[in-house]
Amino acid sequence: MEERQRPSRNGIHEAHPDWTTLVAQAVDDVSRVLHAEADLLQINLVAALRAQIDYAAAIFAMVAAFICATICALAGLILFLHQSFLQWHGFPWWQAFAVGAFLMFVVGFIIRRFAGQSTMLGHRDI
Repeated sequence: MEERQRPSRNGIHEAHPDWTTLVAQAVDDVSRVLHAEADLLQINLVAALRAQIDYAAAIFAMVAAFICATICALAGLILFLHQSFLQWHGFPWWQAFAVGAFLMFVVGFIIRRFAGQSTMLGHRDI
């Protein structure tokens, strides 16, 4: 930093910094700090976004697996109901499918009821 000397009242020179250099250096320092903070914010946002995308992909895979498992379980129930036993000849196909559809409606309503209660609990004012 450059210093200029000016004579004081009693003739002795005293040193004082060049104010334009000080202001320019302060602005430069603030600019560097702001750029560093912006870079950190970008890094944090990218990491958070990647984590949310990974979480959404995992949830999608889980839901797809549950849907496949439900379809297989429903098909197994329908085949079981249609199968003939020694004393009982089983249901016709339309009745077996009707029982499976009724079961899925009941499960759907139960899930909707529990999902509705959990969202309502979050909106209660305490």
